[in-house]
This record gives sequence, C-alpha cells and structure tokens, in this order.
Amino acid sequence: MNKKLIAVALAALPVAAMADVTLYGALKGSVQHDTVSNQASQNRVDDNTSIVGFKGTEDLGNGLKTVWQVENRLYMDGSSGGTLGSRQTFVGLDGGNLGVIRMGYINNTQNDLAAVDQWQYNSNYGTSQTSGANGLGIFTNGGQRLKNALRYDSATFAGFQGSLFYGMGENKTQTAAANSSNKASDVYGLGLNYTYGDVSGHYAYQHESNPAGALGAANGDTGNQAATRHYFEVDYSANNLFVGAAYQQSTGYDWIDGMANDASTDGTKASYNGLNPVAGKLKARQAALSVAYTIGAFTPKATYAKGWNLKQDGNTIDNSGYTQYIVGVDYALSKRTTAGVSYGRINFGKGTFLAQQNQAGSDLTAKTFGLTFAHSF
Repeated sequence: MNKKLIAVALAALPVAAMADVTLYGALKGSVQHDTVSNQASQNRVDDNTSIVGFKGTEDLGNGLKTVWQVENRLYMDGSSGGTLGSRQTFVGLDGGNLGVIRMGYINNTQNDLAAVDQWQYNSNYGTSQTSGANGLGIFTNGGQRLKNALRYDSATFAGFQGSLFYGMGENKTQTAAANSSNKASDVYGLGLNYTYGDVSGHYAYQHESNPAGALGAANGDTGNQAATRHYFEVDYSANNLFVGAAYQQSTGYDWIDGMANDASTDGTKASYNGLNPVAGKLKARQAALSVAYTIGAFTPKATYAKGWNLKQDGNTIDNSGYTQYIVGVDYALSKRTTAGVSYGRINFGKGTFLAQQNQAGSDLTAKTFGLTFAHSF
C-alpha cells in the first residue's frame, strides 16, 4: 500500500520541473613542477579550475522560457573555497529567435572565447611567484565575469550571432576627494561571432569607465580616463585538426592584469616602475597561435604567444614584453576523462613588473612541467 501511495505522489509532481534542472561540473587537477628565475623551484598539486553548477529552464509558453544558472568554483588542492555562485550565476528570459537576456554575475564576451587556449593549468601571476606557465593565463586575462551585469545574446542568423553587455560599477560616491572622481567604473561591450563551415571568427570589445577610481588621486585618478580592449580570434576545426589564432590590443590595461581598477596590483606596479596603466594611457598588444591534432586517443598540441613591448604616451617601454611557448599531449581515457602532460616557458623582459620585483635589472623566466588529469560530468 505504501509503495502505491509513493508512486501516486511521484506521478503527481510537475514532471517538467523535475526534468529541466541539470547538474554539471568538472574536476581538474595536476601535479606540477614550477621554476622561476632567482627563486626556489616548487612541486605542487594544483587545481585547474574545478567547478560544479546547476542550470535549468522553465517553459512559459508562446516560445518564451526562463533560464537560470548557479555555478561554483571548487578547490581540490585544499585552497580556500569559493562562495555559492562564485562563477557565472544569472536568471533571465530566452525568447527563441528574439534572443536571450540575463542579469547577474555574467561573463563578458571575451570570456566566452579563447578556444586558442587548449590547456589545463593554474595561473597565478602575483607579486611573489609565477606559476602556470603551461597555459595562456596572461593572454586570456581579459576574459572576466562582471558583477551587477546585464547581457543580451541574439539568436544565430545566417551564421552571425551578437552580444551586448553592461556591468554597473556600483562604486560611485556622492562626494569625491580633491583631484579624484566620483564616477562609477561601469563596464560595457559587445561580441560578434560568425561561423562558416569549419571556420569561425570572433570579435570582442570592452570599455571600462573611470578604471582608476579605486586608485585615488595619488595614482593619477583624474576621473577622465577609460580603458578599452579589442580581441580578435579565428579558429579552424575539422578532420581531427584544430588551428586557432588570436590577437588583442588594449589601452589602459596591461598584459598582467585583467581589470585596470585593481588597486592592490596596479597601485603596487606604479610604485615599482613608475607606470600607472590608466593615467599614462598604457597600450599593450598580444598574439597567440595554437595547433592541435588528434590521432586516435592522443592529441599532441603546441602554442606560441607574444606580448610586445608596452607603450605609454606614445613612447615604447624597453624590455617590457614577453614570449611564451607550450607543448604537450592529451590522452582521452574516455569521453569525459582525460590525462595529459605539458611543458610551458615564459620569458619576461627586464622592464616588466614581474621581472623588476623578482630579479631587478634582469629578464625573468618561468617554467612549468605538469601532469594533468580531468573528469567532467
């Protein structure tokens, strides 16, 4: 009798409400050896951005659906855990051919790109160490999630698809210190994508208003600055071959930081080498090329990346660029489980921030050898 009652109760539940929630995630880790000029080498177990998330939809009728997602960062190496919704988390409406609009903690358009970054790694380009040379952590630092954000994504028509986003800075004050600004550091931009057969092209643009607001007047915050970034990528994927090439240029950002209004990082850089990324209209250019070819379960791959010397107020900053190469191979144990090995090397010119901190007056070289393992679900 009890079994029949349970069966009837389950049958009475809204089936759609049970069926449209998806649990997904990935656990990614590596054993790696890091070597940095003028520092002791380190062995470590690193987490390579493990995540767990929930997402779903609700059919509202007339071609309209509610869409939502809650994504969380996991740390399988014992690092500090993130809060619930620490990654892309949103609620919105999907209108089919009318597109999708979302609000919450949302990717900028560049964060959806970077297929050129084929690697599993942990990047930590901080003030005291450099790790993760076996991945494009520097080149892809413009891929961010924006708080207090709105984003619209169109449907795809004849291979074209577009996106618009706006992140509200929420740091505007009613009163401002002398020579400072009370303008908010709002962020807005767009993305354009086109696919033709096996070739796809992508463009992402971002503009950040008043990015120096967190630095204050002492670091050149006049309230009249802005930071911009242009990102281009072309990918080819067919017949087990992948080739991707990308280029980006920015003003007001450098190639170490993703956001120019990071006071703890940019403010420190200003004290080390006299560079204020925003006040001096710092300009940076980078490019990356990746190739991968699958042979059975094996996928050997290689990447080369370059950051040219930075420019400030039209003047080139000598030895302020970097070069990087990565080689490795992945082995597919199943459709969801992959093991791999990779080696990466970055050379920072002696005029870069990292080189000046870690080995003043000399180039700095960072090397990483990693054994990776990943499972998605």
